[in-house]
Amino acid sequence: MKAVIALVGLVASSSCLAFAPQSPLSQERCLALSMSSTTAFQPTQSSLEKLDNLKLSIKKPRGASIGVEFSPLNDLSDGDLKILSMQLRKSAKAAVVCSADVDSIPKLVKEQESSRGDFPGPLPVIYSGSILDANVVKKVVEGDVTAVIVDYGAIDEAVTSLLGDVGIIWKVSSLDELNEVIAADNMGDVVLLSKNLLPDSVEDSCEELADILSKNKSIVTIAKLQSMQASNAEIQLGKHFTKLGVSSLILEEACVGDEEDIKYTAYAIEALNKKSSSSFSMTGLTGSTNGHFGVSSHSGEVKWRRKTEE
Repeated sequence: MKAVIALVGLVASSSCLAFAPQSPLSQERCLALSMSSTTAFQPTQSSLEKLDNLKLSIKKPRGASIGVEFSPLNDLSDGDLKILSMQLRKSAKAAVVCSADVDSIPKLVKEQESSRGDFPGPLPVIYSGSILDANVVKKVVEGDVTAVIVDYGAIDEAVTSLLGDVGIIWKVSSLDELNEVIAADNMGDVVLLSKNLLPDSVEDSCEELADILSKNKSIVTIAKLQSMQASNAEIQLGKHFTKLGVSSLILEEACVGDEEDIKYTAYAIEALNKKSSSSFSMTGLTGSTNGHFGVSSHSGEVKWRRKTEE
């Protein structure tokens, strides 16, 4: 079974679940969906099995697994994308790969599956874009995806009929929603935490969230973490997420199709997994820092050319 994940942002506040463009949902219908009986939702056995496979990939005994988002700024050749996918598995040691680029998903899946039986084996592939119509749904599902992320409460029979046996990861935007998913016995136990639930800095203790996660060890939580922040702030912030009990981090826009993709990803994953300070020089990338990118400066900061060229 392919360990492939579709990460789907279905935002009820915009077009809601407008899978069929010719039949847009009214605001009243969106409200009805958001308040519909998600507790009546019954995942299939295949759906639950796919979620179990996902949990095996991202749930660690200690700490958080680190995934990578591929957000291409320019078109990559199939060959370059294949190399990037392989390097994310072998060199960067990522836990998962996700992308909002629909055309890249099957290529990433194919390359990852080519490593089945090897070590390291294939990474789960996550689709992180939104689904606006049935054609996109069909393309994602035909990729043998493991799960989709759906805003909590925003699902009905029309959606489940399109998703079939695909697992569902619930995106929760409040602690009440998180508690409801935990309390339900038919929702699955993998959630994406909305950014409004997460701390903006290491000074924010988020005690209520930490308390919920500490009392519910079986829940698997995913959080997005913006890559290449000023002063490498994502490293300490990501460690803070982990201390709160978050199971898996996704480095947003870590890979865009440039020469720094693997350098940055390897740096971030190694730094996030280190117990010590993030102030260190990367293996094979050490050297004088003035004017150099991808190496530690005398102050310990690692600077990236990509950010200086924005």
